[in-house]
Order: sequence, then structure tokens, then C-alpha cells
Amino acid sequence: MGLPLELMPEEAQVLVDKKVSYIADDATFHPARLATFDEPSRRAYVQSLKNEGKRMQIAVIESNNRNKPNPHEGKSKKKKREPKEQEDLSTDHLVGGDNEADESSRLFDSSPTPRKSINIGEVEGYALTPTTSSFLLPTLPDSELEHSATVDVPVSYPLFAHLHDKGYYMMPGLRFGCDYNVYPGDPLRFHSHFVAVHFGWDEEITMMDLVGGGRLGTSVKKGYLFGGAVADGSDAEETSDRHGVSRDDKSEQPKLKGGLVAPPVRTFCLEWAGM
Repeated sequence: MGLPLELMPEEAQVLVDKKVSYIADDATFHPARLATFDEPSRRAYVQSLKNEGKRMQIAVIESNNRNKPNPHEGKSKKKKREPKEQEDLSTDHLVGGDNEADESSRLFDSSPTPRKSINIGEVEGYALTPTTSSFLLPTLPDSELEHSATVDVPVSYPLFAHLHDKGYYMMPGLRFGCDYNVYPGDPLRFHSHFVAVHFGWDEEITMMDLVGGGRLGTSVKKGYLFGGAVADGSDAEETSDRHGVSRDDKSEQPKLKGGLVAPPVRTFCLEWAGM
């Protein structure tokens, strides 16, 4: 599919948190970096683009020459289509026929025409526009990567990062009135399994939201998933599922732990079923 045209803010923030990328202000970053490019390096870069353009044009010319139809093949096919009666003509009408055949063979040589070699100096070359500039810019030290520009992520980012750490793929969920459509793999191969909605830790969840979300998710053959980040200072043990669990068994419940980049998040899934 190629490079994505645009990343979601949540996707960009996940890459920054994993320290595999950084956010730069393109309007100021490139002019400032290119100003540090010395003249010999600039000339070498421009010359490399010209050489690459020439090699590309030569490859196109050679490909066109290979695909050119052979004119001698067309003539040989026409000869095969001649009626068979011409072969039964009397030799009296073909006096000097051998001489004419020899002359025609000399006029129309069937040997393949040698292909002219292409000199790279004779080709002007295509004008190339590089799709990336990473090789043109100097490598940044790790200290500068820590000063990445901030990303304006929505409040639902903790839920996104949590599901991302679990291996799910997310896409905007406006179509189903949720925050994210959650896929178990590549969205081009799978249908989404969940419609995900984020709630704050102390935010009140109305019964109408649960019933409406559960019915909507079930009607489109998906689960209604909702959750939120554990509030700062909250005890992870107190947030564990305590339905049917005594106080003595509470210490055996596992503590919530965040993922690689996500804070501790609690999630629930509802499905609507009628009697």
C-alpha cells in the first residue's frame, strides 16, 4: 500500500513513546538542517540525483527496445498465409526464380539488427523528486530526539495505547459512533471485532450508554468495548474484578500493569442478548 498519507495523532504518539520516531515541525526543521549542509556535500547530492535519473531513463529505453516488434516476423507470417496453390505453379512461370530469391534474401537480411549500445553521457536523464530526505539530513543525537514536538492527542489515548500494546489495530470509529474500530489484525483482511469507547476513571457511565452501546455493537456483529486509564494514586488491587471474590482471596488477584507505552487500563466488553 505504500507509506500512509496521514497518521492518527494516537499512532504518532505511540511511535514517539516507543522511541522509534520523533515529531518535527517541517516548516522550520528542514530549512534549519539544510543550512548546515556544506557545498561539496550539496554538489555530490545533486550529482547523485542526476546519475540516478540517467540510469532510470536508460532502463526505460532498453525496456522499450526489447518490447519492439520485429518487422521480419510479420513478413514471415504473411508468407505462411499464402495459398498453397502457388506452390503447385509450373516451373515454367518461375524462370529465374532462384535468382530472384537470392536477390530478395540479400535485400531483406533476416539476421537480427545489432542493438546500439546506449552511452550514459548521451542521455539527459529524468528529473527525480526524492520521496524522503533522511539521507540528506544529518543524524540527530539521542538527546535531540527527547525534545520531540508534542502531539495533541485526545483523552482516549490511554485506551488506544493499551489496545495497541495488546496487538490490536485501530481505526477511527465515527461510523459506529465510537472512538475506535478495533481489528484483530490487518484491517484489509479482518472485520473489526469491537467498537471501543473511552471513559474517564471517575466519569459516570449511564445505563443508557451501556444498553445503547451493547445493542449497537451486537447489531453490527461486534462487541461493545469500553475502558479507561486507572487514576493516579489508585490501588491496582482495588480495581481488580472483585465479583464473587472474598477479601482473603483479594491478595491473589494480579496487579494491573501498563504495557510498553500504555498506562494501566481497565477494559470491559458487553454484548446485548434478548430473551
